Amino acid sequence: MSITRTSFEEIVDRIHTIPSLPEVVTQVVRLVNDPKSDAAQINHIMAKDPAMAAKILRMVNSVYYGLSEPVHNLEQAIMILGFKTIRSIALSISVINAFQQKDAAFNMRSFWTHSSVCACIGRMIGTKIGIKDPELSFIVGLIKDIGMLILVEHAPEETRGIIALAREYRLDLRTATRKVIDTDHIELGGWLCERWGMEEVVIDTVRNQLDLEKAGDRKQVSICLFAEYLCGLKKVRMPGQCNEPTLDPLVWHHLGLDKTALVDVLSVINDEVDNAKQLLSMAAG
Repeated sequence: MSITRTSFEEIVDRIHTIPSLPEVVTQVVRLVNDPKSDAAQINHIMAKDPAMAAKILRMVNSVYYGLSEPVHNLEQAIMILGFKTIRSIALSISVINAFQQKDAAFNMRSFWTHSSVCACIGRMIGTKIGIKDPELSFIVGLIKDIGMLILVEHAPEETRGIIALAREYRLDLRTATRKVIDTDHIELGGWLCERWGMEEVVIDTVRNQLDLEKAGDRKQVSICLFAEYLCGLKKVRMPGQCNEPTLDPLVWHHLGLDKTALVDVLSVINDEVDNAKQLLSMAAG
């Protein structure tokens, strides 16, 4: 008798309620991408969600951002940090709080620690190589593995089998997942980003995060791959990710870096891990 493998469509059919981003956050994302918008407009939108606004102010005034003087209102925070940083903060709070389900077989804190570290490293690398919007690299790093949480919640038995297989044979999660079901967390993550109305470059990078050939923005995918590699070296990994960390040599080319840059990045990565843990604590608190 043949075994029926769970498909992408079957998992999506199990999702009766899609975790949603607050309307305030989706509006902020739209405004950030509108060159005609200003701080007053974004402040007006954020004021509609006092709890979110208060949390953003608390994060802005934390040591994470290292401002010399405290910020007392959101419009001031927007002016000091910029639209794109406020977008990253709002998305971090929303996404981390949208997925807080408990599962004894899956370490949610390890998942979010890994995602936050990928986000902080992504921003750091994006800044280092001078891309136009390093905050996009932060967002991609934060949500690139979000499909794993769909599997945890809506395919728990399959997820336990996937993680057990990865641990037994020292596999990466995508390979282990494809051996158990006919989809993976990357495909599901791309689907969710699309449902959330994320920017096309974010959707494409999440979907092609392991495939430089298919990627629309090879710099963003290279940043993803480099951040994941560094996390592997530092053993800050997603639960169930059991393969040895490797890096496609083309990543160096697309980032315009040589291997001496690895020493520079590793010298500050502990700071980025600390930053990520602070971010996670504040966003989930």
